[in-house]
Amino acid sequence: MQHRSLTWLASALLALPLVACSASGNHEAGVGDAKGAASATPPIHVTQTMVVLRDGQPASEQNYRQALADCRKGPLPTQPLSDDVVGKLGRTFYDVWYQGARIAEHADRWDYETAGTCQFKPVHESTLAIIKPGEAVTIDLIGKTGTRQPSDGVVRETRSGDNASKPVDGDDDAALRAAVAAQLNKQGQGDLMARPAGTDRAAGQPCKRLDQPGIGESCVWSGGSQWGFSSDVVDDTEGLNGRLDSILLWRHPPQGTGKQWTTEKMTVGEAVDGKVFEVPSGIAVSTAN
Repeated sequence: MQHRSLTWLASALLALPLVACSASGNHEAGVGDAKGAASATPPIHVTQTMVVLRDGQPASEQNYRQALADCRKGPLPTQPLSDDVVGKLGRTFYDVWYQGARIAEHADRWDYETAGTCQFKPVHESTLAIIKPGEAVTIDLIGKTGTRQPSDGVVRETRSGDNASKPVDGDDDAALRAAVAAQLNKQGQGDLMARPAGTDRAAGQPCKRLDQPGIGESCVWSGGSQWGFSSDVVDDTEGLNGRLDSILLWRHPPQGTGKQWTTEKMTVGEAVDGKVFEVPSGIAVSTAN
């Protein structure tokens, strides 16, 4: 099974007659280029945090602090969370590694629950997902279980002739974007159309700023076109499908409500420990049907 990210741009462009026609004459070459783009990817390490905000504040942390304040006003015994846990509520901490046709994502998610009235307990999830030639594995690091299925590894799609890295005539670009927007509107996904908003840098890396109505402003890594990474797509899907061919460096939700992404660190070309692409010891992995 090949793992390809089904981003809005790829889906929309493939549906357009102009692109389909131009690709039909060299289909095999396109596939080879796609595989080559991914296999040449140097070591990349990204450290990020995602938090769901409400009015500019972490929503889960706000909920907890209000519930704790209400509990302390009453007569019931209260068991609060530690300050360290409170500072993590509603946040997911990511480490993502790329190298060749491999990708691995480690995610730590924090929330809380109540065990009886005013007895607060932390909820911690820790997961690892790996895609590489031969297998794709998802692992619950706390439960020490996982599932495995066959995989060809990461296949990153690029435009024929690497047009993504070349300047595009303004009129042609506008016409193409209009065609993509029309296609998305037909599919009921018009809000996914991102508008260029300049360039920026984050975590020492260049990125392309994109603005989406109702979604907010984002910046997508623009330094990886030679390895098939796109900077024209905003995909903040949690999990590996949102990371296969674009790297979101930051996102600011509109009116401070929604997902906020920040990148604390990103390195390109620095060696990574190959163990990050391996299943840790002590994990019981079953094969998916």
